[in-house]
Amino acid sequence: MSENEIAKLDTDKIAASLFPGVEIPKFILRILCKIAHVDDINELFAGAPGKKDIDFVDASMKYFNISCRVAGAERLPAGDRPLIFVSNHPLGALEAISIAHILGHRYNGKIKFYANEFLRHIEPLKDLFLPIYKRRHQSRENIRLIQEFYESAQHLISFPAGITSRLHGKKIVDVDWHGNFIKKAVEYKRDVVPLYFEARNSSFYYRLERFRMLIRSRISFETLFLPNEMFKQRGKIFTLYIGDPIPWQTFNSSRTSQGWAAYVKEIAYRLPPDA
Repeated sequence: MSENEIAKLDTDKIAASLFPGVEIPKFILRILCKIAHVDDINELFAGAPGKKDIDFVDASMKYFNISCRVAGAERLPAGDRPLIFVSNHPLGALEAISIAHILGHRYNGKIKFYANEFLRHIEPLKDLFLPIYKRRHQSRENIRLIQEFYESAQHLISFPAGITSRLHGKKIVDVDWHGNFIKKAVEYKRDVVPLYFEARNSSFYYRLERFRMLIRSRISFETLFLPNEMFKQRGKIFTLYIGDPIPWQTFNSSRTSQGWAAYVKEIAYRLPPDA
């Protein structure tokens, strides 16, 4: 982005990217845009002209009037050795913004996230994202970008559940964590730092999710309301708990990558003192 250039979500382009070959009626697109707070997000863009990466992250923190306490900051490794940070995924967006704010300043902006097709359309943040597409095969270019990243000195921030946390009983917990970060940690000799982000969405969101599961819908329509949930978090103070780095040599053949991912998840969920 050039200086003072204002980003804007192009809803037609996003719809074409997410649903190739499908003509979505304009009135449905308008409803979806309202649910997704597109006008509000564009207001955020308008208030941060030309800003990108960590500067835009900081602007987003200010726009949402959120802050994040940090417990265990002394555990963050010093130096340039690249790491893999893994966290639970309770909200959908603001935990990523908050973690990027904390770790981005700690490591001079040398951070990246995996991002789906939709997030790649957020122009001010696109340089912080690594492409990971669920709806189609990765292109050779995307595979090249990911490999170059792992060979760089940049840190990865990952949400291994892949989706937002769910309500189980009275607790908000992730589904099983995928083991890909374990494989990458071993392959590229990166230590893993577990994180736990303390937050939750509204009761409405979890009721909607339970209704979807009750009717056995394969379409996670509750995720349409994640932008609305994001705006409900305005003014909140969150807490990020940081665990001790786990040496990559820990992840030996005594367990599968999925087994080791469950082990790291358990460590992360034990980080809060009242866990």
